[in-house]
Amino acid sequence: MTEGKPPRLRPVLACICLLLFSCPSLAQVSNDAIHEIKVLLKARGGEVGGVRVRLLWQARMQPVSDTYSGKEGELRFTNLLPGEYIVETSETERFEATATRVTVIPIDVRKPRSTHITVSVDLPARQPGGTAPPGVVLADVDLDVPEAARKHYRKGLESSRAGRSADSTKEFKAAVEAYPKFYAARLELGRELRAQKRFSEAEEALKPLGEIAPRHAEPRLEYAVVLLALRRPKEAASELRKALELEEASWAAHLNLGWALLEDQPEEAERHFTRALELDERRAAQAHLSLARLVYRKGMRQDSIRHLEAYLALEPKAPDAPSVRKLLEQLRKVKS
Repeated sequence: MTEGKPPRLRPVLACICLLLFSCPSLAQVSNDAIHEIKVLLKARGGEVGGVRVRLLWQARMQPVSDTYSGKEGELRFTNLLPGEYIVETSETERFEATATRVTVIPIDVRKPRSTHITVSVDLPARQPGGTAPPGVVLADVDLDVPEAARKHYRKGLESSRAGRSADSTKEFKAAVEAYPKFYAARLELGRELRAQKRFSEAEEALKPLGEIAPRHAEPRLEYAVVLLALRRPKEAASELRKALELEEASWAAHLNLGWALLEDQPEEAERHFTRALELDERRAAQAHLSLARLVYRKGMRQDSIRHLEAYLALEPKAPDAPSVRKLLEQLRKVKS
């Protein structure tokens, strides 16, 4: 018997553990992929072309699509599922980075119809002589990429937007082969391979980014997620600590570092889960599930209940919400 954990509580703890590993893909959420987000980039007295724009599925910060703006600053993300999204623009020499939340909700869920949402994003100008914080994507990589590699990269983005993962993977690979130091292509190749659960190949694609772009936090986070999938939490923790040195205010890095430390260093894991929630409780909602497990191990049943309740308040329609509700009912029935 484990000290401090009564036998009757083990099934409940097992349920909490199981919930931590549920990570549904977008395809599991709905087949209603008919919606569109139109993005209009704006800036005072200046052209807005060439800005990298990413669309992320908020629940897991999973990339959905990636493109660059034209001169008019208008672009579209199509064939989307209902849900919460984040439109991100990367920092450039002229503009600060931005993040805009967008909710896609069908007008009538009983009769799904196409929903078109327009989002205006004002690009704040960088201050003259100002320096960007460490870890923000800057124009310090991919300056000498040959056109042949860029062509493959653009084709890869087009295939990714169209949902043709095999084609996008092929094009990103071709881009990396044409120019091995192609930061953006390696990053997207790693993401595509991770989405296909080809984790060893994703590791191979992402690992060199630590040398190609040592001051960027994003590739270290992506690499660490792959290492976690390969069940190498110690290596993942090392990469995530480096990412946090570059960008401490990354809720995703804190959340994943918590997962990397969960078994061997639970006290430190708890601090990182808490920090992730402080930074962005909505996007880091799953930290509540992990904290529910950790405090339950300490015999703090009421605190565990509060974390599960907080998760459901944030994600009432999450795919794992029914399982969390059942677990919550079990916890409430357990006698102290």
